[in-house]
Amino acid sequence: MANIEFGVYSKKVPINLNIRFYHNKIDINAKTNIFVFDTDFKYKKIAKGKKSTRSIDVVNDSIKEKTEKLKRCVYDKFIEDFPKGNIINSIWLIKIINEFHERPEGDTDPKYFFAPFIESHIETLKTRINPKTGKLLDPKTITRYYYTLGKIREFEEVKEMRLRTIDINLQFHNDFLFYYKEECIYSNTTIDKFLSHIRFFIREAEEKGYKINREALSDKFTIKKDETIDTYLNEKEIDLIFNYDLSENDRLDKVRDLFIAGLWTGLRISDLKRINSFDISNNRIKIIETEKTNSFIEIPIHPQLKSILEKREGILPEISDQRFNEYVKELCELVGINEVILGSLRNPETNRKEKGYYTKFKLIASHTCRRSFVSNHYGKLDDKTIMAITTHKSHSQFLDYVKTSKREHAEKLEKYWEEKEKSKKNPKKE
Repeated sequence: MANIEFGVYSKKVPINLNIRFYHNKIDINAKTNIFVFDTDFKYKKIAKGKKSTRSIDVVNDSIKEKTEKLKRCVYDKFIEDFPKGNIINSIWLIKIINEFHERPEGDTDPKYFFAPFIESHIETLKTRINPKTGKLLDPKTITRYYYTLGKIREFEEVKEMRLRTIDINLQFHNDFLFYYKEECIYSNTTIDKFLSHIRFFIREAEEKGYKINREALSDKFTIKKDETIDTYLNEKEIDLIFNYDLSENDRLDKVRDLFIAGLWTGLRISDLKRINSFDISNNRIKIIETEKTNSFIEIPIHPQLKSILEKREGILPEISDQRFNEYVKELCELVGINEVILGSLRNPETNRKEKGYYTKFKLIASHTCRRSFVSNHYGKLDDKTIMAITTHKSHSQFLDYVKTSKREHAEKLEKYWEEKEKSKKNPKKE
């Protein structure tokens, strides 16, 4: 029969209680890291002929509760391990004690420390197949997770602390927000991405059975995103770009043709870059799988794009993301898209986006294609049709791409009032 006794082997206070576990030939002991004083226990009377181990009876109720819980943990683990033939020794006992106290095995123990958990878990994500898509996680997502991990470690360094997973609560949320919003001047939208990743890893930790604080999954563990001020090109501006004579500028002519393709297909830059690999026939662009959503789509070819394909004998130019974003700004400036509008532009000195009034061409980039496609067709076609082309799964996400300027809204209202006044002056005869 397995037995457990608690004893003391020192008179130095506070005294670290000792635990002895014995069963047949097994007789092991270890320090419990439960500390007591002389008044917390009394010595047991030792029967004649029995080896003295300075065994004690705990009389302090709170300490007695701890020792009873530890005793239960040891018995439960013994019942689990002994039948399997697992080694029962002092190392086994110390591990149980450490787990009882939630004591990590070093400061990189992923069971307790948050940053080490994220780092180790990212490694598992690299080979995890997404059951919904049947594919590996996008490497870009892995890169974003590593970026968030870097921000957590930066926060730890500044605060001179090591975050445990259990420490990720609403107080951490407030401190994290204050540091990155007030001291580092990050946008709400950027911080929200960090928080979203943190919540994801907290859920993953919980699934592994690690101890978490449920406050991290609270609706309060977020921040309101900044209002997005995104730029799009209306149909008049697209016509201006399409009709501009670039016969003596081959570089911008290539960029213009690829840009027009994006503006009239709504493709992401990742798909636009591989457009030549798609089936372009019978006045359709057929894509078996888009890169981000793995969706099959069929896009009609706009007359402007058809003209470009004929000019280039069905092969569109290819260019890197960086060069594309650089050259489309130059292109839009050249054709005269220089209206001053409200937008957000990255300050090279602070590396932060700053809201302000800028000439429109400075705000044009690859994602302008999708915003323009959605905005120019919104209200003219039903949303379901547009979403089938853009492969948006969520209607709310789709509506984020609808970008009508404040001036255009004002013009619509102004036109509406003018028509109302005309109808009053010229009422229809019954």
